[in-house]
Amino acid sequence: MAISFCDEYGIDKELFKSIGALDIILDLDTKYFIDPVLLRNNQVPEFTEASHKVEKYFSDILALIRVSREEKDMYWKKADELLSFKEIKGTCLGYSNSGTSGNAIGRNLRCGVLRIIKDLLLNGEVEPIILELLGVFQEKIGCDRISDLVTFILRDDIIQYTKRVLKELKCENVSEKGLLRNPYNQEYVLLLPKEILSPLPVANRFDEIEFCCFENERVRREINAYFDLGERKKIKKEEVQTLIINDLSFREQLLDVYRNLTPEKYNFDIDPVGEIVWYEESKRASKEYPLILMNPRNEEELESLIMKICYHFKTLIENNGLWRLLYDDNCTPKHESAAQLLFFGIADSYCTANGVEISREVNNGRGPVDFKLSKSTLNKVLVEVKLTSNPQLKHGISKQLPIYMKQENTKKAIYLIIDNGHYDKYRAFQDYYNKLFKNTKEKIPYLYIDGNVQVSASKA
Repeated sequence: MAISFCDEYGIDKELFKSIGALDIILDLDTKYFIDPVLLRNNQVPEFTEASHKVEKYFSDILALIRVSREEKDMYWKKADELLSFKEIKGTCLGYSNSGTSGNAIGRNLRCGVLRIIKDLLLNGEVEPIILELLGVFQEKIGCDRISDLVTFILRDDIIQYTKRVLKELKCENVSEKGLLRNPYNQEYVLLLPKEILSPLPVANRFDEIEFCCFENERVRREINAYFDLGERKKIKKEEVQTLIINDLSFREQLLDVYRNLTPEKYNFDIDPVGEIVWYEESKRASKEYPLILMNPRNEEELESLIMKICYHFKTLIENNGLWRLLYDDNCTPKHESAAQLLFFGIADSYCTANGVEISREVNNGRGPVDFKLSKSTLNKVLVEVKLTSNPQLKHGISKQLPIYMKQENTKKAIYLIIDNGHYDKYRAFQDYYNKLFKNTKEKIPYLYIDGNVQVSASKA
């Protein structure tokens, strides 16, 4: 059952909001990350020196590789140790929804990072801040890994911040360490100020040519000397890597732009990407529009219950205003994950009331299915949610779901298609679906949901 920190511990939400911490979902990772750029000028007492700590940590790695003469010598191994950190689970942030703690950056990936650092050092002076941009030029490094590393570096500051917040909230049942246990993963709950968090750190935009060049035509010409960019808007990671190693002027320009950024703080109240707004809205909708269901006693009743939840979800979007959560304030469609989280919030309320377990993004080897719904020994039912803007509509039903059904050993799946302004793609899918074998259509029924922007009755 999805539950926030405040709801789990009975904390007044207005008081919590005034403190400025993120009200995390305790049993589900939320896709926000510590943004190194936001650390620079933050006003949170425990994090005023955070940017300097991160820079010092990165500086130590550079210093060790600078004096290393060969891989696996004592300096190389020490630098490797600094990158060989354990992922800290208590923040409930990131991409992982399950699994145990492990090395956030594996051995081979660490070796690749250190080799790149060595190449950079052999071709000019390197500033520690460049490691904040690793995700821009190093394959298999993304904002989650950088955030995990920064979290590890600042772990003591995070603990002190959490202790202060819990004290201000007058929380009961804190441990001898002054922290609370998360009952869903048995880790200590670690809170973070919203002031340093973002759904996508600024560094991730540096694959956009205009952004990393900052309208510097000379640098763009130098990039074209290496690659024929044409009308491309983005640079590939391997291309950025080539440039950042071999072209010092590009490296300097990239760092100069990044160093002088003053990014806007993310608006958590509006939540444009839809990572947390679904939680309160789905609770409200479930309360205002209750759904009476019978506790399923067999597989047929389980399938019927889940289909009723799906139809109720359709009604809430089409007739009760939940379509708004699929768009930002400018009516620009949000990422597909916003729709998936909304379904999770709605379905979770009804499933919990009827003893049905719902698991999100279950991954058993061939990729994650959106949802698995099950009850004790009864068969499982999978639910996949896709927007019509997703180019993989046909692939989802022809390839993905059959694979997921096989690996989950289930006979039934439901395909939810939410139209967010691409009805022509839905019609193409519908024509494709109608030609499928009857057996496939019986195993995987689909449900169309009109999630388009609606005009008010007065304007209509």
